[in-house]
Amino acid sequence: MHSDTKYPLRVAAYCRVSTDKEDQLNSLETQRAFFSQYIREKNDWVMAGVFADEGLSGTSIAQRPQFLHMIQLAKAGQIDLILTKEVSRFARNTVDTLSITRTLKELGVGIRFLNDGIDTREEDGEFRLTIMASVAQEESRKISQRTRWGQAQAMKRGIVFGNNSLLGYRLSDGQLTVVPEQAAVVRAIYHNFLVERKGSHVIARELNQAGIPPPLGPGGLWSSTEVLRILRNEKYTGDLLQHKYITTDHLTHRKVPNDGSQPQMLLRNHHEAIISQETFQAVQEELTRRRGLTADGKRFSARHWYSGKVICGLCGKTFTVKTTRRKNGNVYRRFVCRGSASSGRGAANCQIKGISAAWIETAACHVLGLLPLNHKEIIEEVLSSLKALHTSVRNIQEESETLRQAIAHQNARRERALDAFLDRTISKEEWKQQNQRCQEENHRLQARLDQLNGQTQRLEASSQQRQEILTLLKEELSGGGCVLDEVIECITVFPDCLQVYIRELPVFFQLHLAAHGSGRSYQVQVTECVSLPRK
Repeated sequence: MHSDTKYPLRVAAYCRVSTDKEDQLNSLETQRAFFSQYIREKNDWVMAGVFADEGLSGTSIAQRPQFLHMIQLAKAGQIDLILTKEVSRFARNTVDTLSITRTLKELGVGIRFLNDGIDTREEDGEFRLTIMASVAQEESRKISQRTRWGQAQAMKRGIVFGNNSLLGYRLSDGQLTVVPEQAAVVRAIYHNFLVERKGSHVIARELNQAGIPPPLGPGGLWSSTEVLRILRNEKYTGDLLQHKYITTDHLTHRKVPNDGSQPQMLLRNHHEAIISQETFQAVQEELTRRRGLTADGKRFSARHWYSGKVICGLCGKTFTVKTTRRKNGNVYRRFVCRGSASSGRGAANCQIKGISAAWIETAACHVLGLLPLNHKEIIEEVLSSLKALHTSVRNIQEESETLRQAIAHQNARRERALDAFLDRTISKEEWKQQNQRCQEENHRLQARLDQLNGQTQRLEASSQQRQEILTLLKEELSGGGCVLDEVIECITVFPDCLQVYIRELPVFFQLHLAAHGSGRSYQVQVTECVSLPRK
């Protein structure tokens, strides 16, 4: 009994099942009923809620909404005690388990694990919890290993894994079947790219304008990335490449592209094809060609991140960019509505004025800075790898210098031995033996030196590559085109403000801006920025 505890206690319960299969969901309902009755039977307890997550992993708390909601209520002082069946149901991550229980304990909130007989309010609660949490984490690792092995065997039999988001096919019971109306969209994408020579940005824009939903379903928008993903997917030829991605950590479930560390499996003619092998190969060659244009500093098209994304708030038409080269050589860009007189396109109905490109770019970069991109951490990670490379190069250089000195020392010994033989202080046999030893040692030292020289060249090349990546990152994270293209959904221009919409965010940002100066000193600043819910 906890004598310092105030009653009645506000008691909540947490339960979880790891799949959404019917028997598991029945188990979840059983757990809910059990905890509800268990709490009601205590005269000095009051119900604070039963929280349940279904079909979700226990290794990461970030993906369990009910769990997070319960913890928030506990931190807000609305829960005094949490009940759960066992440690493995609460979390299989030892660090998460201990971190949460310690935080709640400091707030006076206890956790009782019924099957394990652990109560964090007791003196030895944390010690026993540490042991049980470690056991649960190890069991999670073993389950992950068994699951991966089972998936590998299923892959060999041609079972398809993943969600049902592949445009053109329906995934059911591990098998792919063609969806005719979606297959027609896939063929059109390949035709537009290969025959009509359109870029991925243009294809995405036209799909959005036509109202064709992307693979993720209604409500979303096509992007150039999604178009390229379709153009590069071998499944449309009827082939199946398994193990494109691998899970690097059973705790975070983080997936990364398979870099060859695990074997892949390619099954030919696995399912009905939508695109012929010849068309697919032609598209891959064209993708490579266009990539080469970019690498050579050329562009396949004049498309920019803002193309088709700046929209008039009065008439709904898109803005176009007008470029003017001034006498001093500076280039001035402004956006004008296609429905206005200044656009030079047919009848002029819209009265909205043109706007400097600096306003659009300032607004976009400002909103980008509000998003949870840890620019500093990303750059510091690259810097850290650069420092590690420089340290490695320095260590190799020091060892190389030591080896060169050792080779010089062996050469000096050979010369002294030769002098001694010529002076008749050592015999010919002794000279041969010393000369042989020196040569053998020199060969060994030179082989190691050559190896280090090769390592130095590779490390310096890698360092140069990382330096280029760092430069690109600094540019992109401060508002570069690639980042803006992926993040910005559209910018709506009104006479008195701009509205910036971000992909997959339930809010948009409304900004008021002001300009100061002229010529080279011309600057645009954000004077007000508020987030508003999407309608």
